[in-house]
Amino acid sequence: MWFVCALITTLAWGAADLFYKKGADEKDKYSHLKTSMIVGFIMGGHAIATLLLNDIGYDPKNLLIYLPVSAMYILSMTVGYFGLRYLELSISSPIQNSSGAITCILCLVVLGQTMDWLSAGAVVLICGGVFALGLLERIKLKQDRAQLPEADKLADEKYRIGVVAFLMPILYALVDSLGTFFDAFYLDDIETTPLVNVTEETFEDVANISYEFTFLICAVIIFIFLMIKQAAEMKKRRDNGNTKENAAMNTLKGIDDEDDEALMRALADLDGKTAVAAGKKETVSPAGEFVPLRLSDQVSRILAAVFETAGQATYVYAMSGNGVVAAPMIASYSIISLILSRIFLKEKLNAKQYIAVAVVIAGIAILGIAEGLAE
Repeated sequence: MWFVCALITTLAWGAADLFYKKGADEKDKYSHLKTSMIVGFIMGGHAIATLLLNDIGYDPKNLLIYLPVSAMYILSMTVGYFGLRYLELSISSPIQNSSGAITCILCLVVLGQTMDWLSAGAVVLICGGVFALGLLERIKLKQDRAQLPEADKLADEKYRIGVVAFLMPILYALVDSLGTFFDAFYLDDIETTPLVNVTEETFEDVANISYEFTFLICAVIIFIFLMIKQAAEMKKRRDNGNTKENAAMNTLKGIDDEDDEALMRALADLDGKTAVAAGKKETVSPAGEFVPLRLSDQVSRILAAVFETAGQATYVYAMSGNGVVAAPMIASYSIISLILSRIFLKEKLNAKQYIAVAVVIAGIAILGIAEGLAE
């Protein structure tokens, strides 16, 4: 059963990645926060529905008990959303999902979990394939940059392969691996889980509800922050507009109505300043600019959040069933992301990348065979 849940999570999160990328706006300095907010609201709605439709007997204490896991996941996801503003999905996703290898090592060393040789071979294939994809994308990016004009290379270095851009998916992998490791500890066994007032049937749901409610709280905080920033930005823009208008009026008042030549020069000067200002608005700094929060702009983020929540609902069952093997398998959802990005974002695979994809898919298939033999 854990294998089916892990497979559903892998497919759902792969689809979510596509919509995360479509919703990432490099011109919007708070794009990553808006994505986190939408995900938090969708997950919070799912948590409320789960409580209303099922007799779980949720103890609010678990919100605090499960907080270390929730915090790691929410932080890693927000960092990942930030990185998507600068990197192509096919680059960031494989790097991010190398976290499965780190989690696997932590589960084996710290928790003392074991795996059979067939599963171990599958894990090596999956992790090796994911690492290979990241390396191949890096090589491809260097080759593409070598063909760019010098001016474009400078911009490309600053926005696409700068230190900040590559730190984001690496940081995601480190933080996410800690969250997954903590999850394996919390969900490994009903007898050892720190969660309180749970049963064999409910402790996965309790963990998921705790995570989703924590994300909902973060979403509310982000929403309040964005509303405050939006109000301040709107006031700033109004004040700037009034200041420019007053300056223009004062300039014109100081000119004799009968001095047509001076009046024409002043009007031309004002028009020139306006044109320059308009031109400056088209320049986007690396940090981005403030973009007002509008529901119509959130379609891709909402779809991403729906897929994210669907994957999360099955993720806890996969981790409680066989965390040491499920973790690297789920981490391979970057393969789904890569394929979808090629189809919908018009990126292309080369022969070596197809081989890496095939290796990861083979690893997933072997995991399924290993589960069947174990049962």
